[in-house]
Amino acid sequence: MKIRSITYFCNAKYPLDKKVLRKAGRFLSKAKSAYEAAGYEVQTVRLATIPFPQILSVENINKLPEYTSQIAEIAQQLNIGYVSLGPALPEVPQSYEVIPKAIFVSKNVFFGGAMADTRRGLDLAAVRACAEIIVKCAPIEPNGFANLQFAALANVKAGSPFFPAAYHDRDRPAFSIATESADLAVRAFENVKNIEEGRTNLMNEIGKHGRKLAEVAKSLRVKFNGIDFSLAPFPDDEHSLGNAVEKMGIPKIGLHGSLAAATILT
Repeated sequence: MKIRSITYFCNAKYPLDKKVLRKAGRFLSKAKSAYEAAGYEVQTVRLATIPFPQILSVENINKLPEYTSQIAEIAQQLNIGYVSLGPALPEVPQSYEVIPKAIFVSKNVFFGGAMADTRRGLDLAAVRACAEIIVKCAPIEPNGFANLQFAALANVKAGSPFFPAAYHDRDRPAFSIATESADLAVRAFENVKNIEEGRTNLMNEIGKHGRKLAEVAKSLRVKFNGIDFSLAPFPDDEHSLGNAVEKMGIPKIGLHGSLAAATILT
């Protein structure tokens, strides 16, 4: 299992507060070293802020591309791989319109667009705005990869370490861990007598790593939001979620048992 990301959450403020970013850089460097010392490969360290409309306010929302450029440059200097400036918000309709220009500025800065939450329900204007962002971002790069920097969000809470969904919701800093752990599922279902044995193996492995990751987090003295144990795969057999499903007895996704296998893994 690898750590795909250590994500640090903060309020970067406007004008951009370089002290906040330097503090983030120091923490991420320390955290990366601590988890590597515990035996984990750390693939990336990342920064996520409160939603950019709350940082910039309506008056400065059109300055998002400039703000994106500034934070991208400083993040690079601090060896922070990626930054998420959070989602556009329905209460600031203009915040959706400025995202394509900001994505054009940097390949390492990510955004979201809120479409629905449990308080407001589904916002159809926001749904359309997110679709328009996707259409506008598609031709930014010939391969369409600019859309990897944007996610339309429905009921996604703050604190997720995975991009582009990551954002913060308070001033106090925090951090979360994202894992690449499909290999745990592959090994859990190898040579087992039945599904229940494999399921137990997987839960035990996740519990073992979870306790170890949380123990390291205690030593870092920053609020720990927890671990997203997504079985994030990698395209080789050892780290393939497809391989895990095959070991559960499903020769092809879509055949009988596929939904049950997905449920057990979830």
